[in-house]
Amino acid sequence: MHKTLAALCGALACTIVAGVAGAADYPDRPIRLVVPYPTGAGTDSSARIVAEALSRRLAQQIYVDNKPGASGGIGVDYVAKAAPDGYTFLWTSVDSMTLVPALKGAKLPYRVPEDFSFIGKFCETGMSLVVSTKLPVKTVAEFVAYARAHPGKLSFGSSGVGGAPHLATLLVEKYSGIEMTHVPYKGIAPALTDLLGGQIDFALLTPATIVSQLGSDRMRVIGITSPTRHPMVPDVPTMKEAGLPQATVTVWYGMLAPARVPAPILERLRRELEAVAQSREVREKLAAAGLELTPLMGDAFEKSVVDEITLWKSIIAAEGIVDE
Repeated sequence: MHKTLAALCGALACTIVAGVAGAADYPDRPIRLVVPYPTGAGTDSSARIVAEALSRRLAQQIYVDNKPGASGGIGVDYVAKAAPDGYTFLWTSVDSMTLVPALKGAKLPYRVPEDFSFIGKFCETGMSLVVSTKLPVKTVAEFVAYARAHPGKLSFGSSGVGGAPHLATLLVEKYSGIEMTHVPYKGIAPALTDLLGGQIDFALLTPATIVSQLGSDRMRVIGITSPTRHPMVPDVPTMKEAGLPQATVTVWYGMLAPARVPAPILERLRRELEAVAQSREVREKLAAAGLELTPLMGDAFEKSVVDEITLWKSIIAAEGIVDE
């Protein structure tokens, strides 16, 4: 018995020493940063800003790997099941970490927070209510009146069932007494493409997604879901100002890892992410993409996610929102 216990303790000690030694040499090869949405949206653009800065600090290439689909579920589940060796990370949004889990619960192949190590929330933004210029509306009030006059006729795009654009639009429907048709996509960027092409009537899109299209004669921004007006569209009123405070919803982006990544590696990544947050260059790039720096690291980040899931579960239950 004593020999067996001693052998087990010795093996554990060797494992710990090996882990610490490995962390000391970390990283010694390129790192994959999985984004569970297509290129061109806020999740992707913020990931590339951070990946570039972290690559310099770690002296190792961090490459962005887009794995869209299932409201972010494909990429998120990929990371949840990846080897916890510090070479596969997740850069995702509030959608796949709090909103979809609150709506779908046990239907998901991954569990939050159990399947993840939390590195840091990094930045956030509101969403713009963007309509096709084919619609004869210039304000939220005109939009609501038009939708009421054409029940079920207006179509809206989203990043998928349970994502922020979807749930926030459902709140708009409920509190304005209108009914519209949902068209889910693998990500929000394809929804913008179809909105510009006139295939759908409107969508809730982050400013980062529409920055290249501001001033386009094919779309019009009439509202913003953040608590305050957005600097990229300062003349556009918030949804609260427009009479729909219930549609105040923000979108955050952050970095996670599979569960059981060695603690020294997680601490290294958190330190480096905090350092990146102090970079003037990064702050300027985020601002240009319409994103506000709001860093929250480690346990505090995990607690905020768990709290948000609880909050959204109560909202979903109270509003009678059901999984499609």
